[in-house]
Amino acid sequence: MDDYFPIKNITTYTNNWTIKARVLDKAPLRAIKGDNHIMHVDVVDKHGDTIRVKFWGKAATKWDEVLEKGKVYLFSKGNVELSNKKFNTTPHKYEITCHQDSQIDPVDDEGDIKMQRDHKLLTLRDIKSMPQVTQAPVDLLCIANTVHPAVNITTRAGKELPKRILSIVDNTGYEMDLVLWGDHANMDGIEQMEGKAIIATKLAVKEWQGSRSCQSSQNSDVTLATQENIKDQDKLTQLESWFENAKANNETFKSLKTQAQAAKDNYEETDIANLLTKTKGSFILRAKLRKIHWKNKEGSVRMWYQACPMCSKKVVMDEDTNRYKCIACSDISVEPVPRYIFSCNFMDATGKINAQITAENGEKLLGKSAKELENMDPDTLKRFCEFDATLGEYKLSGYVRSNMYNGETRYQFTITRVEDMNYPAETAHMLDKMQITYDDVLSYLGIANEDREAKRVKVSQE
Repeated sequence: MDDYFPIKNITTYTNNWTIKARVLDKAPLRAIKGDNHIMHVDVVDKHGDTIRVKFWGKAATKWDEVLEKGKVYLFSKGNVELSNKKFNTTPHKYEITCHQDSQIDPVDDEGDIKMQRDHKLLTLRDIKSMPQVTQAPVDLLCIANTVHPAVNITTRAGKELPKRILSIVDNTGYEMDLVLWGDHANMDGIEQMEGKAIIATKLAVKEWQGSRSCQSSQNSDVTLATQENIKDQDKLTQLESWFENAKANNETFKSLKTQAQAAKDNYEETDIANLLTKTKGSFILRAKLRKIHWKNKEGSVRMWYQACPMCSKKVVMDEDTNRYKCIACSDISVEPVPRYIFSCNFMDATGKINAQITAENGEKLLGKSAKELENMDPDTLKRFCEFDATLGEYKLSGYVRSNMYNGETRYQFTITRVEDMNYPAETAHMLDKMQITYDDVLSYLGIANEDREAKRVKVSQE
């Protein structure tokens, strides 16, 4: 049989089809509830169209031993169904489920099927312009402008995890961080990617305090972009030509991180009374922790959420497997860690204010990790949140942001840094401010403070 069914024509109405395709990607075999397993492969035909083929139960274990990435096979006798775009990153509207009695046969590689995925590529401008961060994985064609050294991060579970940041750019003129975790951080040839075009697939988009970046997941793939693995070759040519011109002209790039943080760079020292009159911008505040809003109206604890240890996004419970999975990391099963997000009330001599606390700032404020609080019994947790952890005095940095809710403008105060009060340093700071103010007054009045200058000379001589 020479003419096989094109992947692009596969629908739920298609019967008696046989496709000839190369395995582009193969997900690892995963155990789920009971003795069941799941596995999937993404395949491409000679026309460059891709589709996902899934396997469940005994079919997964059977075909996992047969299918290899890069090899060519004939597929038939599978069920076609609508693709679930929350978990399926292929652009095809449908996906195939194969069973034990499906027919999958290896065939000779005639070289007519290229290892080219039909990517749905986004630009860095697309990432910046998203109204809100998508949970669906994204694909990027970009330049690795800078490859930073790898470092080891200790996770909350106590494990060492390699991490490497790539500063990536594209011909929209933007620059963004691409964070690689685990094996991706130390993959072969990563340092040689600097200054070259790369294709990065199945990335998770992350937002932190208005700054956006992308992170690798277990199913991500980061490789050099070539005419062989990029279907839209014109895009690659345009990108490489643009970067050569940008280097020659010493162009600078608009950083998503810098632009997002620009409004927060100028911190203004204030008190709560003045802060309540602000509608935007950043602040530095000295205040006492008055109250922790640690439970909701029903009495349930609401200080943390179960987070993915790799990307920090919220995980969900898979009812079929009775395990947590991370949608942002392409539906992989994870061992979640509790991550702080809660509201608390601060006070100073001028008033009170509610502010949001997240992640590491929660640990600095409370002196304990979310895991430690999660392990407390209810009475101990109540005593800690309502008595032990309150009334400490802190130096707080944060920003004000406005939101529309039911036609009403509301202002949200978010804390980005928590510091214990250093009273000697704060006293010196206040005296310095007072001194400057006093000198300004004397200068304005044209009065020379000879007595004070004489005292300064005497002290310095002693």
